[in-house]
Amino acid sequence: MKHWRKIVAELLGFDRRERRGTFVLALLLALLLLVRVFAFRPDTGHLNNNIISSAQTDEQVAVQAEDSSAALFTFDPNTASHADLLSLGLTERQARTLINYRSSGARFRKPQDLLRVYGIDSATSARLMPWIKIAEKQETAGPVRRNTNPAQAEEPQQEAVAVIANAPIDLNMCTAADLLRLPGIGPVLSERIIRYRSLLGGFVDTGQLSEVYGLDSQLVVLISPMLMLTYDSVTPLMLDSCSFSQMARHPYVGSSTARLISKYRSLMETPVTLGDLVGQKVMSHEQAVRLAPYVRPSPDASGGEYEFILSKVLK
Repeated sequence: MKHWRKIVAELLGFDRRERRGTFVLALLLALLLLVRVFAFRPDTGHLNNNIISSAQTDEQVAVQAEDSSAALFTFDPNTASHADLLSLGLTERQARTLINYRSSGARFRKPQDLLRVYGIDSATSARLMPWIKIAEKQETAGPVRRNTNPAQAEEPQQEAVAVIANAPIDLNMCTAADLLRLPGIGPVLSERIIRYRSLLGGFVDTGQLSEVYGLDSQLVVLISPMLMLTYDSVTPLMLDSCSFSQMARHPYVGSSTARLISKYRSLMETPVTLGDLVGQKVMSHEQAVRLAPYVRPSPDASGGEYEFILSKVLK
């Protein structure tokens, strides 16, 4: 019995030197754990300052909106000139974007359509919508004449087909077959456009077509006037509740950023905004600007930039 006890003591027992080494190792592990807990704690003070400054910015915007309301007048966004848009308080870029949107074949049918113009934020739209008066299309009245000539009867049908063929294509509602009407777009490119639209959740600008593999930027410029955009079908991205896979598959997020956002959400109790993520260096400013049109803020979130200005899915 003593023999076996001696063997066990030699195999499992610690001498004085080994006990000291074990104690030092345990102390080092405890120090590393403390460093991990306190050194990587999120800067909540910085976040509170951001929220306060954002609230101040919102108040300043509201004051500016009240000051500029004196210069407002009734206008039709389908016919307003560039000078009229500037007089209404739009920036040079916003006015040019609205005119380009109009030139692409799109038409404003109700005041809420102003939200579809890329670059015009919801606050500006809310300020201008009460002043929008859209003129109704004029229809010529007269007696209906019956055409008994078959050759003449075919001409209006051919003109109707030509009008349909030249009508702008809704980039968010079209099929791959519809895209084949565009010059330079074949079956391969049309399928790539539809696949990329699925990954994005919808297009918010025709310039995003240059991100599709194989689409030359010159071709994008050529076909952009033949396209239009509606945002009703754009899939919103909820940073507070979307899953890791939803974020990771988005071309503007990726798996590495999605992992950081998920970790950030687990540490924070407040709603997540793009401004917070940029402030905490979870993502870059450029990345947040590209992603902002797809982000629908949480009802409890507050801020004055990124998704609060650029989002196309606020409804």
